[in-house]
Amino acid sequence: MFDISGDIKGNFVKEGADTHCICLPYWECKDVNQATYKEDFGLSEVRSNENNQNILSAKCSGYLDVCCKVKCGIQYSMAGHTTNMHKRILGDADIAEFGEFPWMLGILDGTVYKCGGSLIHPKVALTAAHCVTAPVKYTVRAGEWHWKHMDEPLLHQDRTVAFINIHPQFDSSSLRNDIALLVLKSPFKLTSHVGIICVPPPDLNVDTTRCTAAGWGRNSKHGVYQPILKKVDLPIVPFRECERILQKTLGPLFELDDTFICAGGEPGKDTCKGDGGSPLMCPITGETNRYQQVGVVSWGIICGLTQAPGAYVNVMLYSDWIDGEMIKMSLKPNIYRHNYDIKTQSK
Repeated sequence: MFDISGDIKGNFVKEGADTHCICLPYWECKDVNQATYKEDFGLSEVRSNENNQNILSAKCSGYLDVCCKVKCGIQYSMAGHTTNMHKRILGDADIAEFGEFPWMLGILDGTVYKCGGSLIHPKVALTAAHCVTAPVKYTVRAGEWHWKHMDEPLLHQDRTVAFINIHPQFDSSSLRNDIALLVLKSPFKLTSHVGIICVPPPDLNVDTTRCTAAGWGRNSKHGVYQPILKKVDLPIVPFRECERILQKTLGPLFELDDTFICAGGEPGKDTCKGDGGSPLMCPITGETNRYQQVGVVSWGIICGLTQAPGAYVNVMLYSDWIDGEMIKMSLKPNIYRHNYDIKTQSK
């Protein structure tokens, strides 16, 4: 269904085993207190500024570029990276902009789109377990926006899955523990449109007033898969309230498993079939254009039905499990922790 070809032409630098940086205009590289450089700074001053611990020593091809330390959950500016097609459809409020969610992944079975996912490490994808139970060779795609057109300003990347790590207590009948990690044969190259989402620790107080889900799934129960990445803003529904709402359809004996959180329930706003595995993202309090993943799209009753919220895997409940599996692979979890830099500076 979808063509799988090409690779990214981005500027990526890797220094050491766990330090990654991407080349960006210096004004987009923020220091640890989130203050940006003023426009009147000279290039030589920016490149040599020792106070900014996010600027790493590396060569970038762009005259005003610096190699900026990768931070999770950041939405980089895509100014200058638009196409005529992109400009024509931006009037649709539910269409994501190119590169708006750089951690968004598509999971392919051969050449067919199957599910969504999110990038939490250059070599690790997070998705729903029910998406990857079939014994097939999966491919993960990053940097995609429009599946049916190849004129995007920056190309996508494809990586083959080397190992599927499904939660050991996943129950396919109840979808309890519906979470999995996909370990890739080779890491993605991090760029301005291929990035990492933050994963909150289990005890973090997350602002869930209004969150966002994205995906290429159907636009309705009997609709078609969407070739262009779509987004939808959703309210988080309290657990007991969600259970009571779902009991109206599923019966009074239905009990919502405590591994889920609920979101949606507004008319025409929902995730749907094909969005499974995609992230539910909430803004990080006190930071601009930075997100953390609180949920994984799992299941629902009828897409877009009023008073029928969807069920999402509660990512914070699995934060320790994710950390443990990463450590087993000698991969450090700090790359997807948004508060890592602040904590290390205070020690």
